[in-house]
Amino acid sequence: MIEDERQLQQSIEQLDRMYRALAEIHARVRPSDPTRYSLMAEGPLDEIHRLQAEIETYLGVELIGEVAV
Repeated sequence: MIEDERQLQQSIEQLDRMYRALAEIHARVRPSDPTRYSLMAEGPLDEIHRLQAEIETYLGVELIGEVAV
């Protein structure tokens, strides 16, 4: 759980690393073995979703959707 701006920045940097890792797997594995790519991508995708949820919670994004309705 993100508690301050320093942790927010760390989470954003980690999210960037996860996307770069996923892109690397995509470039190296997917062309020759899409099934293996799908399996290998699960971990980074789970971490991306977790980080995005934490960032959105810290930033109050879910509250924006409630106000707009």
